[in-house]
Amino acid sequence: MSTEDFRKTGRWILTFAVLASLTLAAAIMVGRRAMRMSSAMAASADQSAFAQLMPGSKTQAVVEITAVDAKGSAEGKLLDRESEDSYKRTRTPVGIIFSDATPVVMGKLADFRAGAVVHVKGTIGENHRISAEQIVILTGYVKVQ
Repeated sequence: MSTEDFRKTGRWILTFAVLASLTLAAAIMVGRRAMRMSSAMAASADQSAFAQLMPGSKTQAVVEITAVDAKGSAEGKLLDRESEDSYKRTRTPVGIIFSDATPVVMGKLADFRAGAVVHVKGTIGENHRISAEQIVILTGYVKVQ
C-alpha cells in the first residue's frame, strides 16, 4: 500500500469515528430526556401527598377537569396513578390557576375543558390551588376509572 492509500483509509476511519461519536451522544441525550419525562410523570402527587403540600411547594398532579371559567381558573378532581396509562378517580378537589401564556403540551388551551384529563406542573398557592407552569393534555391517552 502506498502512503496515499493509508491517508485515505485514515480519513475514512476518522470520519466513521466522528459519526459514531455523534450518534452515541444523540442516543444518550434522547435517553436522558425520556427518563426525565417518565420520572416527571411518576412524581405526580397522590391523594395523601397532595393534601400535605404547603403554599410555595412545587408539585405535579394529574387532574380530571370538572369546570373551567374564562377568568383563568379551573376545578377538578385529583387522579391517582394505577399504571402507566390508567388512573383512579379520587374525591380530592384541585383548583388550577392558568393564563393564555401557560404552556400547553399535547394539545392546546381549547382542549383544557370540563372532562379533560391533564397533568399540571406548578406551585401551590393560597387556598391550595396550583398556579400552573405547564399543562399536558392527557385526554385520549389515559384511562380513568
